[in-house]
Amino acid sequence: MQIIEDMTENQSRSRFPRSLFLVITIAVAYQFLFITRNTRLFHYQTSLSNSLYEIAPVLNQRVNNISLSRLINHGNSSPFTLEHIFTSETGEKNPDINKTSLEITSLDNTITKEKKFFRYDKVAIVTKIHGPHQWKLVVQSMCLLHFAYNNKVLYDIIVFTALPIPKEDIESLQKMLAPANVSIVIDNRGLQEEIAALTPARYDHFMERCHVSSPTNLTWWSECRGELNGRGRQIRLAYAWQAEFRSIHIWHHPSLVDYKYMLWLDSDGFSTKRWENDPVAYFIENDGIIMFDHFPQGSAPGRVQSLILKGFNATVCDLRLNKEKGHLERTLVYNDTECGIPNIHGFFHITNLDFYRSQPVKYGLETLIGDCFLCRSPDDQLSVTIPAAIFEPERSWEMRSKGFKLDVYHNFALDGLDHVKPARFVRYWKEVVKHNLSSTDGMHTCPITEND
Repeated sequence: MQIIEDMTENQSRSRFPRSLFLVITIAVAYQFLFITRNTRLFHYQTSLSNSLYEIAPVLNQRVNNISLSRLINHGNSSPFTLEHIFTSETGEKNPDINKTSLEITSLDNTITKEKKFFRYDKVAIVTKIHGPHQWKLVVQSMCLLHFAYNNKVLYDIIVFTALPIPKEDIESLQKMLAPANVSIVIDNRGLQEEIAALTPARYDHFMERCHVSSPTNLTWWSECRGELNGRGRQIRLAYAWQAEFRSIHIWHHPSLVDYKYMLWLDSDGFSTKRWENDPVAYFIENDGIIMFDHFPQGSAPGRVQSLILKGFNATVCDLRLNKEKGHLERTLVYNDTECGIPNIHGFFHITNLDFYRSQPVKYGLETLIGDCFLCRSPDDQLSVTIPAAIFEPERSWEMRSKGFKLDVYHNFALDGLDHVKPARFVRYWKEVVKHNLSSTDGMHTCPITEND
């Protein structure tokens, strides 16, 4: 005869007494810590803490959702375990068990946390190429980043390109990175159309720099002088476009209007290991303006100081990294000067798009670029550096100083700091990186064919 009715059949019955909850918790934990000899992972949604008592609310909820008859009658078959608490009456896993991991090891009674990653709203991963000839770089870079980091959070990926990419290539990349959303965006109207839209002053300067009287024969592969007033070496227009796009256009591009945070990675930036912690989470939770992988990388010449002063009503000298606190420091200057400005390395950073979209920054950057269309200097590195240095240096952070040693390869070095051997990426991957990965790591599936 059934002595105790199932609570699902008689809702008038009270739930399992909460006063006995602690006894159940201790008994179940004892079973796992001292009897079970295999390490098991249980995932549950709760705050990040190393204490077993953090799972008490979850256990309490699960125990209260189990009928008393299940607890008593289960003893007729096999020992009752945590597996039953984390399983619904229909046999399905608790849907809340999907974020944080608790590892309970019976051999040494240790309780450790597996670090987990949480998806935040309004975050995009962004990169840029000029066209199909650089497509393999995108595939390699985004595949490595996917298995190093983005498969944990599945942020949208936006690839800007000046020239169209074949549909089959796009679909192949989307399949590779699924279920992350991947968008390919044409970032210009066409070179001739961009030239036709210039103001008279910008048009005249551009013709003078290119030593032509008509733009008809100019292509993205043409070379023009990189600065105004007779300065600057010859620079390919395709390269100059990426610098200008990243300096002033990207912040206001329609494709990014719904995003607040951008993780930028150059298409020749390659992840070499799984990320153990999440720089995006740190950046958002601490309200950053920019977090960069490397500083300094080159410097802007003193002759741009007058343009900075005009655009921002101030400029900086003695820009440096506070190595103890991990943020930028500077001396504000309110008069014309010619001190050089060290730059944030532009290949990998996280930015607050709202800051770079703000009116003071927009006006300052547009003034800095001035009448120079497709110039190499001022460039994208100065454009991310100077607004942050003037307005928010203490919210401008170096990644390693904040505990993020991500070892992203770019230009023969990890994080812009540690030069590697062999220097070229394909050999470095074959001789070093792949041997440091577990045999089951998804990074092994990425096509590694490109050096830079």
